[in-house]
Amino acid sequence: EHIGAIQTYKFLPLYYQLAARMGSVTSDSSNFQPVLMQLMLKVATDHPHHALWVIIALAHAYKDDEFLNKEKAGTTRRKTTSVDNKVEEERVQAAKGLLEKLHGFDKKLAGIVTNMEKISIAYIELANWSVVSQNNRNPQPLPKELAILKITDCDNISLPSVELKVDPTGTYKNIISPARFGTTFRLAGGINLPKIITCVGSDGRERTQLVKGKDDLRQDAVMQQVFTLVNELLSGDEETLRRQLKIQTYKVIPLSQKCGLLQWCEGTKPLGEYLIGSNGAHFRYRPNDLSAKNCRDHLAAKVKDTSEQKLKAYLEVCAKFKPVFHHFFMEHFVEPSVWFEKRLAYTRSVATNSIVGYILGLGDRHLMNILIDLQSAEVVHIDLGIAFEQGRILPTPETVPFRLTRDIVDGMGITGVEGVFRRCCEKTMEVMKNNSESLLTIVQVLLYDPLSHWSLTPQQALAIQ
Repeated sequence: EHIGAIQTYKFLPLYYQLAARMGSVTSDSSNFQPVLMQLMLKVATDHPHHALWVIIALAHAYKDDEFLNKEKAGTTRRKTTSVDNKVEEERVQAAKGLLEKLHGFDKKLAGIVTNMEKISIAYIELANWSVVSQNNRNPQPLPKELAILKITDCDNISLPSVELKVDPTGTYKNIISPARFGTTFRLAGGINLPKIITCVGSDGRERTQLVKGKDDLRQDAVMQQVFTLVNELLSGDEETLRRQLKIQTYKVIPLSQKCGLLQWCEGTKPLGEYLIGSNGAHFRYRPNDLSAKNCRDHLAAKVKDTSEQKLKAYLEVCAKFKPVFHHFFMEHFVEPSVWFEKRLAYTRSVATNSIVGYILGLGDRHLMNILIDLQSAEVVHIDLGIAFEQGRILPTPETVPFRLTRDIVDGMGITGVEGVFRRCCEKTMEVMKNNSESLLTIVQVLLYDPLSHWSLTPQQALAIQ
């Protein structure tokens, strides 16, 4: 009876968690569902630009199947128990019912809902559209019949990949809306070939977006939610605030069970590209060392040997492949004071990300999944699909708590992990430990929103590795 007295914006950080509990009317006489639906409706009417994406993604949970032919749909639909399906189905129906109510609310809100649904379906269509030339990494034209190219008059909705500050009063003015989409796309690397597109906002700025199909982004979205919470906790602690410890975040918008949209991290470069890409730093600064591929082959050849022989091979590789990442700071920041400041920012950023990644059991931290910001020198972790220690069940188990290879340490300067890195790790861990309840609240949503890859099948694990 008092829930109406609480300002709706306070529920926004947990809206995803609330949506996971939606369903049909509960069997017992409790009024939990009616109260929940009333709250969901109230939050969505006050803050449509933040809340509606969550509802639309639930309502469109199986939308991909309409764009995929039936045989493919049969192989990609997750195998769940009938109980699981029933819960999922109830949630989808509840979301659809909520959208219908919002449509009839008032004309302004109905217009926002209509346009958001329209753009969401256009993204889903694009995500599931099969590309003919899959090895072409150059810009290619988008087919004119795609709905995304026909998007117009969407000035009442916010561009999904742009962060919109929550307004407690709910009066959203001067929002950046999508004006038009670029007519070409590029393919990003990866198994499912995500598409890179551009969108010009109502402010005239062109922004890059990543549209992913055949991939459940709900886990990535919750991870970004956890990162946002961690940033709030870090900024609320005197020690971590003084050290400016934070995690770089980016927008992730799940559009259905199997596709979604991500904000492109502008001005960043994967560590792998800098270190061992074409004309990478290892080749430029240590041309006489072994190549990264040779090192990998040398170790792979010893996979069936004893531990002693493996260690010997590893030490041989280390001797012939020395770290070079400190050159990144020399190349990008020539002014000594700036060089020092950026190296410090990098070390702090690695420490914060390492501890948070360790707590969340983040795996698959290969060099293409860690980006470095070319302006701030902070690291950005992407592709957060292997979490909660799932890396431990890969064919070659990931047993390290976080990535701290020689090149990563090389960027920290002469003291390595001692000093700044160690202290920042300790302070981050302290904040995480003191706020464990808040973190668990957010992460718990994954228990109530069973993901398609909650546990990996042996085939999936093999494909990932």
